[in-house]
Amino acid sequence: MSGLTRFLVPLVLAALAAGVTAGPSGEPVRVTIVHTNDLHGHVENAAAMAAVAREARARNPNTLFLDAGDSITGTPMSSVFKGEPIFEIMTLMGYDAGTLGNHEFDHGWPQVAKLRALAGFPLLNANATDPAGKSFGDEPYRVFTVGGVKIGVIGLLSAEMATLTTTANWAGCTVEAPIKAAKRLVPEVRAKSDVVVLLTHVGVETDAAIAGAVPGIDLIVGGHSHTELKEPLSIANGDRMVPVVQAWRNGERVGIVEFEWDPESRTVRGLKGRLVKIDPATMPSAADVRELVAEWQKRTEEAAGVANVIGKTGEKLTREKLRDALERIFAEALGADFGFQNLSGVRYDIAKGDIKVGDDWNVQPFENTLVTIGLKGDQVPKDFRNRLGSAFDPEREYRCATNSYVADQQKRYFGTETAPVTDSGLAMRDTVVAWVTKNGGFEPGGKR
Repeated sequence: MSGLTRFLVPLVLAALAAGVTAGPSGEPVRVTIVHTNDLHGHVENAAAMAAVAREARARNPNTLFLDAGDSITGTPMSSVFKGEPIFEIMTLMGYDAGTLGNHEFDHGWPQVAKLRALAGFPLLNANATDPAGKSFGDEPYRVFTVGGVKIGVIGLLSAEMATLTTTANWAGCTVEAPIKAAKRLVPEVRAKSDVVVLLTHVGVETDAAIAGAVPGIDLIVGGHSHTELKEPLSIANGDRMVPVVQAWRNGERVGIVEFEWDPESRTVRGLKGRLVKIDPATMPSAADVRELVAEWQKRTEEAAGVANVIGKTGEKLTREKLRDALERIFAEALGADFGFQNLSGVRYDIAKGDIKVGDDWNVQPFENTLVTIGLKGDQVPKDFRNRLGSAFDPEREYRCATNSYVADQQKRYFGTETAPVTDSGLAMRDTVVAWVTKNGGFEPGGKR
């Protein structure tokens, strides 16, 4: 399939859906919204996900396919190519719209423009701007017409961006509180639409706060908190209930929301939501998407050797176990007193059996370096004081080995702002791969 064909397929599907009406004027219109969030580069499920969306559209042409952000960062393919193939694949999958998540900024805010150019669907954002004051979104919102029903979709990003990516990635950018942006825009979109949907990357708690505080919202499709909402979360707003949906993470679930729009009462009726568990081994898959994913997987292997076996493990290595191992490796690599790895930076488990280069890329998808940070005794985290036991000296300064993101966010992790930082220049992921290769696993001396 040519690149042009890949781009046109979802556009043709969207055009067909937009041109279909559902019955005579005045009759209720059945609408379907298919939604995903926090894909994090896991396109190994993309063909099955696309099949779910296409089946939903075949059953009901009045369908929108939406994504709630963090499409990139979490796999070798995404990291090696700075997220770009993910948006090419998502375009072929047939999305109608997406929003930006915090991880879309992991390769620096200028990269967002390249991701938007690759996406054959609008990336909506109403509350984040670059250093020149220009919006990061293609549009703050878009009004789609499906089956004669006008559905306004507004994109919103987390207000915590300054702590969700490095200072360099976000330098000079600004973000308006999502609840403030919603209050500003919902009345405008309401006036143009029959149904108002917020497409957010703010987390389920903030979604719930917005749902309860801002009148005029019919549905919130969320992401960021990796929440598995098996059915919609209903939030009271006056005499109405506002549903919030989210479909977990990594392409392991696809959400389906169905409702009727009643043109006489001008209300949404009978809204129901569910999650579809994605199992590529047993589910139908979209052949065109499967082929494109395979092409990018081959290119990734050629670029990074991700299939190379570097060790073994006799048990599943959970994120918690891997964090402990990484802290030991960091400390040994830099000759530090102890290591520190933020648990949120450990992004995947490793299954029992062979450990491949790609496993470490999944665990550590970020382009961090190893650094040491000098901490006075009272700045050392309590957990590490306990590990040191009687050897802990509150008057001593300790050298902590960690990653460059943690050092950049030292106030968040250590309560310090000016602790001295020395960057080793060693790539975190390469250092860990070398250590695991030497030791045959994540334990010293090949112990597994």
